[in-house]
Amino acid sequence: MVEIIPLPSQTAEETAKAAVNEFFTRFGCPFSIHSDQGRNFESNLFKSVCKTLQISNTRTTAYQPSANGQVERYNRTLMDIVRCFVNKSQKDWDEYLPQLASAIRSSDNRMTGMTPNKMMLGREVNMPIDLVFRPPTESDESEEAYVSRLIAEIRQAHEIARQKLKTSQEYMKRDYDIKMRKNEYVPGDLVYIIDTASVKGRSKKLDPPWKGPGIIVEKITSYVYRVKLEKSVFVINHDRMKKCNDRNIPAWLKRAQNQLRDGENILVDNGDIYCICRKGDQGAFMIQCDLCDDWYHGTCVNVTPEVAETFATYHCPKCQTPNDI
Repeated sequence: MVEIIPLPSQTAEETAKAAVNEFFTRFGCPFSIHSDQGRNFESNLFKSVCKTLQISNTRTTAYQPSANGQVERYNRTLMDIVRCFVNKSQKDWDEYLPQLASAIRSSDNRMTGMTPNKMMLGREVNMPIDLVFRPPTESDESEEAYVSRLIAEIRQAHEIARQKLKTSQEYMKRDYDIKMRKNEYVPGDLVYIIDTASVKGRSKKLDPPWKGPGIIVEKITSYVYRVKLEKSVFVINHDRMKKCNDRNIPAWLKRAQNQLRDGENILVDNGDIYCICRKGDQGAFMIQCDLCDDWYHGTCVNVTPEVAETFATYHCPKCQTPNDI
């Protein structure tokens, strides 16, 4: 079932309020929420809401929309439709969303062969054209008989949908396995990771497409790895990395390889993080820019630990990018 809620902004407060007031109060609290790594979902406020309501919060790896493919596919469909209705000034995009959501709910799903309305309500909703060509008829069915029939139809619809989804998933897995080239890494391997960040004042086309090298610290799943660069750590999908075959590697990587070989935890802060003021962390509160990966003392960007507990924003001194905490 598709729910579309227009928001004036993507702040954590707006996102949490919409989730609680527009979804949880109508459908109940879900067991889990799977989202991308947007700052509104990663904020302390949204995590606190999930913790209070006992909702498990999982996320995709960075720049991996296929990990949330169902939502991304609906977003693409929705945007294609919105483009057909929005005016030239693009100021009325939110006025048609309820009608567009209704159209999506009334359309057959290619996987299940049914409409979302049928799956959720056990019946199709009446549309204007139905009232013209299929006028309502009187029924002498009792309330108890109607409830029993509705429950049976919903169960049957769900069973048919499960069977069709299983068949579709098997075909999709077969096609994916044929085309997919899986890159295998082990802890200690040196890799480059794709650099998708853009810095204000610099041309992305002229920047190197890869950053690193870094070192594989942990194999989380068969496709996802934890990678340590010199000043940052990433959880990243295998297809966004390539093996480093450089003859000359930085000294810190050689030390990290030896530490991994000896069973040491190289993710422990060893005081080698430096601020733009060129002073080490020295146990002080520090924050990291999302794009250029540089670290700064909170006092250097006017962010205190107390402010960081709320949804604060600061501008990176290097790339001038606004960052949400």
